Amino acid sequence: MTAAAEIGVGDLCFAARALAQTHPMTEASHRYRQECLERERRRQPVTELADWAATALLVGYCLRRSEEQRVHDDQLAAAPAGGEIDLEHVIALSESLRVGDPGSVSLLPAEVTVAALDQIIGTELDKRREHLREQLDDASWSELEDYISWWVIHGYALRASERLTR
Repeated sequence: MTAAAEIGVGDLCFAARALAQTHPMTEASHRYRQECLERERRRQPVTELADWAATALLVGYCLRRSEEQRVHDDQLAAAPAGGEIDLEHVIALSESLRVGDPGSVSLLPAEVTVAALDQIIGTELDKRREHLREQLDDASWSELEDYISWWVIHGYALRASERLTR
């Protein structure tokens, strides 16, 4: 049995989605998400994309929190105080997840985290598929996939920057 099957990626993702229905973010992360939402609304030609980005960021953030619930607190330390987001660190963690060593960022085995991120990204895209897919050519759909993927991963990395691995 694989690590992903042993831990239950579906359960991990379900817990993340349930957590996203609460107010799961720290004050600094919540402010950051709002800033991203406002910036994306100004930047995007279709404001719904900004809403989707903010949702994807939140669910990615909650996936990391869901992982935290499965490890011992002695494995985690709070990030240095200051109440501000270290965007450079968040981006570096995002890049490690995307193209580097996801195991250096994840709390659970990298295979599990990557499978959970993939499942969450797939779910976010499936929610848009019925209403949008037939309106987009393949290149535009691929661009949307990349956009949603980046925001999910960015949300995970945002939370990872707040709770560092010891």
